[in-house]
Amino acid sequence: MNRIRRRIFQFSIIVLIIAAFLLARFLSSTSGDSSVSRIPIPVRMELPVSRVLEETFTAYGNVKSDNQVTILPKVSGAVTRLFAEVGDEVDIGSILAEIDREAYELDLKRADAAYASVSSTWERVDRLYSMGNSTRQNWEEARAAHLAAEAQSAAARLRYDWTLVPSPAKGVVLARHTNVGSLVSPDAGTPLYTVGSLENLEVELNLPESRYPALASGGSDLSVFAESFPEIPLEADIRSVAPWVDPLTRTFPLVCTILPSEESRDFLRPGMLLEVEFTLRQIAPVLTLPETALSSGGRIWTVGSKNLARGVELPDVILRSGFLVIPDYLDGESFIVEGQHFLNEGSELQILNGIDE
Repeated sequence: MNRIRRRIFQFSIIVLIIAAFLLARFLSSTSGDSSVSRIPIPVRMELPVSRVLEETFTAYGNVKSDNQVTILPKVSGAVTRLFAEVGDEVDIGSILAEIDREAYELDLKRADAAYASVSSTWERVDRLYSMGNSTRQNWEEARAAHLAAEAQSAAARLRYDWTLVPSPAKGVVLARHTNVGSLVSPDAGTPLYTVGSLENLEVELNLPESRYPALASGGSDLSVFAESFPEIPLEADIRSVAPWVDPLTRTFPLVCTILPSEESRDFLRPGMLLEVEFTLRQIAPVLTLPETALSSGGRIWTVGSKNLARGVELPDVILRSGFLVIPDYLDGESFIVEGQHFLNEGSELQILNGIDE
């Protein structure tokens, strides 16, 4: 409630400053009386404050599951059955889809029959060879044929088994990419499902190479917020920093692990946009004013003799965390933080009471 009253009071002062300025301009344009043109401009002033500032950097990235996988078919054919829908929880090995099995079943039967025939021949030749009634060449040919038929039978069985598509990970079905009747092929890279965990979430950021020296060690403090839920803070740690920079984009990947909490489990989902603020370093105590004190041309304003405005040129404009850094030799002098945009050198001032912070 105190903050709301403070904001209302600040807004009222700004409105008063604008109204006074417009009134002064109006009166000066409609009257030749020089005393009217010197109506004081209301301003608010503050003393500089010594603060420890932080140098921060903000980046954006999308939430994803750390074990998110897109499932592709290993054999070609028409999808005959789908066993999972988006949002279903699945375990490792849970069957998600079936691809037309008929042709693969026939191949398996053919390979098994050939293997059974060759196995019978191999057993007979091996027995004869052990008794000295067959040549070495016949034995080797029978053995090679047996091994080839065994491999063909195993390959046919493997292709038949691949017509049932299992989940390779435990998690939740995030997306279904096909329908019953669709033709799929491993060569075409046709996806069937995307599965991922909602417990182990992360965000991958592509950061400019200029930030690499500060973040390479992974020890920077960071704050994370969901773009759609900024009022709910999240916790995260830097998991990995890539040891390379992409020469095309001049960026490097950095991955943050989101620490699970009761609140994050309720609303955080893969694909959401996150804002990640890194604290790169702390700046030693410096003299500061609110950044609103800065006017055009890198100038701040104070009160000179006879209550007249006096501009002070800053050698460098340094803004950090909403504050303006000013030289130490200005310590102890009050500066205008509201109303300075209407001032000229020598403008008469009306100093308003400050607002309690």
